[in-house]
Amino acid sequence: MILSRTAMTKKEFAAKKGNSVSQSVKKETPELSRSVGDAGHLDIKSEREEDTSEFEHEVEEDDEESDSSNPFQYHFANTNEALLKRMVNHAQSKEWTTEKLRPTANANGKTSKYSMSVQRPGSLKFHEEIKSSAANLNDLKIKKRLVSPFLDVNKKHGSDGGIFSNLQKSLIPPIFSNEDLLFAPRSISNAQEIQIIYSLHALNHIFQTRDTVFKDNARLSKLQRSDKNFFELRDQGFTRPKVLVVLPTRNACHHFVETLIRLSGTSQQENLKRFKTTYYSNTALPKTKPEDFRQLFAGNNDDNFRIGLKFTRKTLKLFTEFYNSDLIVASPLGLRLAIGDKTDKKRDVDFLSSIEVVIVDQTSAITMQNWDHMLQIFTHLNLIPKDSHGCDFSRIRNWYLDGESKYLRQTLVFAEFITPEINALFSHQMHNIGGKVKFHPVYSGVLTDIGAKLDHVFMKFFSSSPQEDPEKRFKYFTTKALPSLMRTTSASSSGTLIFIPSYVDYVRIRNYLEQEHQINKKLGASGFSFAAINEYSSVSDVTRARALFKDGQSKVLLYTERLHHFRRYEIKGAETIFMYGLPDNPTFYVEIVRFLLRSVSDGRADKGAISVKSMFSKWDALKLERIVGTSRVAKMCAGSGEVFEFS
Repeated sequence: MILSRTAMTKKEFAAKKGNSVSQSVKKETPELSRSVGDAGHLDIKSEREEDTSEFEHEVEEDDEESDSSNPFQYHFANTNEALLKRMVNHAQSKEWTTEKLRPTANANGKTSKYSMSVQRPGSLKFHEEIKSSAANLNDLKIKKRLVSPFLDVNKKHGSDGGIFSNLQKSLIPPIFSNEDLLFAPRSISNAQEIQIIYSLHALNHIFQTRDTVFKDNARLSKLQRSDKNFFELRDQGFTRPKVLVVLPTRNACHHFVETLIRLSGTSQQENLKRFKTTYYSNTALPKTKPEDFRQLFAGNNDDNFRIGLKFTRKTLKLFTEFYNSDLIVASPLGLRLAIGDKTDKKRDVDFLSSIEVVIVDQTSAITMQNWDHMLQIFTHLNLIPKDSHGCDFSRIRNWYLDGESKYLRQTLVFAEFITPEINALFSHQMHNIGGKVKFHPVYSGVLTDIGAKLDHVFMKFFSSSPQEDPEKRFKYFTTKALPSLMRTTSASSSGTLIFIPSYVDYVRIRNYLEQEHQINKKLGASGFSFAAINEYSSVSDVTRARALFKDGQSKVLLYTERLHHFRRYEIKGAETIFMYGLPDNPTFYVEIVRFLLRSVSDGRADKGAISVKSMFSKWDALKLERIVGTSRVAKMCAGSGEVFEFS
């Protein structure tokens, strides 16, 4: 049975409603199974038959369907279709209204560390938001089986005698109201409490989904026995997976699954030994490396993985085939390989057709991977499937049949800082008509974190658009910045480190310097030697380049941001730091500027001779704000000045 991906209408689906409730999930070939997940073995038993026995005595007897305050019911189950149509029209026309909320004082009189903005289609509200004063799990309509495990797991994070931390109280309204969320103030210190709260939400969504289906199964069975007329029940999507979690490494996946196990209250975990073997490693990194580096790259830091998880009454099953899974955890690379490309004859993306909650954690680290993988994932979410996969069309919710599921999908993004790529994801891939909430930190800057008093010079160049920015940047560098740098470097006993965020810019500058070097050689002029290292350089090449720079044989060293992200080298021999562009991660600015202090302590440079200079344009506002502080960035980007100096 083949469904049109682009032009299927509700009338066309109606012709297929003859499928019985007990229709089995379509059996996949072993080759396809391996392509879409770490399936282990194929279980071809009917999903409905299997689940009916497993959940027979497990469904809670609360009256959720009649509870108008249950966010799951009013957002996904009992959707107001007339209002949905109106709001989808606003969203498609890009008629979003934005409300900005400035930092306010909390109960202790302290100013909040972030501002908020809320976007909604038009002037309409799809539903009322959960109040931030929600003090207990009953107010959030959490399934009873999750209450006790959550209280146990989260007890160390509760504040002021409550069960939630202050941060969790801020996250609860958008998350449990099923709104989209971009939360940028993620950090090492708050990572665990964030993960606990979004894991609770994911489990609650899965359990409410499954309980609704099994309650409706029981109703239909009862009607069959009583020979009464059937009534329409719309409680399903095209395929089973409802939650997608995207993480950067296997180690991050291991931590997340451990949190799920503790929160779900399951007494058994199938394939847990296999999971620990393939996802866990006790490899520790040297304590000389920064803490955030050790947190990100500790353990198994492989960035190619995907795994399906399925929940039953008492068991969490790991490595389930995607079409038989409730939740999928994957890295961008792992999921991109599962999706395949257009030339792949066995390409399959239907398992993403009914995803209702997407969670992306450690997003800033993911931007240092191949961001195109993330864009491909979101491009293939919530498409009309090619095959039926055993679904019962009479049970599929209308907004799935109408191709409107992406407007109800909730996307939660947690990042250490916001980049243009993350902003674009928020603007162009998060369509939730329930609303989109963005938390933006208020920054004090990192200039005082260096550990010594230095002069920080920021040189502004002008470009009229982001598309024009690379060309204007290169011209400013070659005509104004580089000649001055070369004069300073020639007179110095130490060298100049040029920090370059983009690999494309790195290649362009490397080629330019090589060309200039060859011209000087032909003219018999005394040129300068330089070395260049990037994220693709071999360890031996990096070691050689660092040694040449340290010994002064190379006066200039080109150094990329992604190399620093993945290796965190300490470069010796620098007297001048020049930043062709500012780093996305403000911690990198501190670490790289400290190379100068190392040169002073080693006796390679005088403190009065060291300097740090950076180029920026108004399109670098996000990066600049994290370095100089929120209070300074507007004046620097909008003002007419070209050089700004801080000490």
